[in-house]
Amino acid sequence: MWGSLIADSGHKSDAMGLKRRHIERVVLAVIVLFGLYLRLTLLAGTTIDTPFRSDARQYTAYAYNLKQHGVYSNNFNAINNPDKTPAPDAFRSPGYPLFLYPFTNAKSMVRFAINVFYAQALLSAMTIAAVYVLSRIIIGGIGGLVAAFLTAASPHLINLNIYLLTETVFTFFLVSGIVVLILAVQTENKSALILSGLILAFATLVKPTLQYYLIFLIGFFFIQSGIKHRLSVCLLIVVPFTTVFSIWLIRNMITLGYPTDPSLAINTIHHGMYPHFMFNGDPRTFGFPYRFDPHSKEIARSMGSVLSATFNRFLTRPADHIVWFLSKPFYLFRWDMIQGIGTFIYPVQQTPYQTSVFFAVVYQTMRIIHPILILLSWIGALLCWLPEKWLKMDQAVVIPVRLLSLVYLYFVLVHVAGAPFPRYSIPLRPITYVLAMTPFFLFITGLMKKNDQHDAKRFEKDFGSHLCMKLINEGNDVLCIDNLK
Repeated sequence: MWGSLIADSGHKSDAMGLKRRHIERVVLAVIVLFGLYLRLTLLAGTTIDTPFRSDARQYTAYAYNLKQHGVYSNNFNAINNPDKTPAPDAFRSPGYPLFLYPFTNAKSMVRFAINVFYAQALLSAMTIAAVYVLSRIIIGGIGGLVAAFLTAASPHLINLNIYLLTETVFTFFLVSGIVVLILAVQTENKSALILSGLILAFATLVKPTLQYYLIFLIGFFFIQSGIKHRLSVCLLIVVPFTTVFSIWLIRNMITLGYPTDPSLAINTIHHGMYPHFMFNGDPRTFGFPYRFDPHSKEIARSMGSVLSATFNRFLTRPADHIVWFLSKPFYLFRWDMIQGIGTFIYPVQQTPYQTSVFFAVVYQTMRIIHPILILLSWIGALLCWLPEKWLKMDQAVVIPVRLLSLVYLYFVLVHVAGAPFPRYSIPLRPITYVLAMTPFFLFITGLMKKNDQHDAKRFEKDFGSHLCMKLINEGNDVLCIDNLK
């Protein structure tokens, strides 16, 4: 009798599991289509003055000069000018220009920009699916669908697609790289470990702030319990990562005589040295304090000069700078752009947020819950580092959620050291949403384990500490439940 009941229960459980997974896939497809609709509608309904300004202008120049002159240069004036040979440079890393390169075959530069925008919208929609895969590993199917929906509806992630900027591409490769890394560690798949190293290397070439993450990752693998073959795991990730990234460094050494251009790093530290993004506390300088500092040019002369200036100003006003550094994470995750308008990085003349009630509702809803999600993500990012016996989580979940938290905390640390412009936190939105679901998962898991222990004690009391039952299911195996304490 017992065997028959258990066999029937197993079949029903399998059937319910298959049905649930099918429903999840259908819901995920709807969410991805919803996200794609928002992105394509924004593209069709947004008017911008020019797609070629500031950073976007430089990325475009790199792609076109590589195509037309075979030179990696940010000289915009050399585009469509066969008589002008641009000088090579290494001011920006080549990941995003390489993404733009295939689109330079367009008939005009306007068509080039439009094609890139639509490609980025598709890539952004693919990120939604990747977020679901990532979330499902850590917080299960329902939590994964919620995180995917938040990713689909995020105005920041939607708006990025109308710019020739790195964030959309970087977000996709960052999330994809972390997904492959987690699956590789769980399955001990060598090919997947190599692939994760390659994906993260390209993500680093898109946005170099990721380059030091590898150091933290190696440290994690050596201190985290439950990871087998630590040295080989590290090598299978590090070797492909450094091989790909070294190509860029070698090119710079051969062409320019130095491995990297420190200008962007200097600017980041320089722009982040002013408390609350103001020069001498003047609100009129907010967002651009370095433009009002008469010593800016001298400060930004070298890495040594900017570090020296930062240290000297800290000694002059230590309390102000301590408060500033502690408040940097709040600036990093704030809703409105500091050097932008609302959730837009560059000015726009018209958007669906102004003309569509539906878009306005999505925008306001996401704006209202934004601080709650950020707070929950911080709780999730820190809670997961508690001792494993307190977490009541399986190792199959502990390792992935800590890997995710490591990325999150690494980015916060990097931008606390530099300038915490909100734009830099946008690629972290998907990770933010997954971590925001984690406290709920921990709470529910804790309750379930507590109930399981209670049920086990009742079972032992009713049936004794040793019970053997014959399963009437393919082979008459014997199931022994022993010592349930």
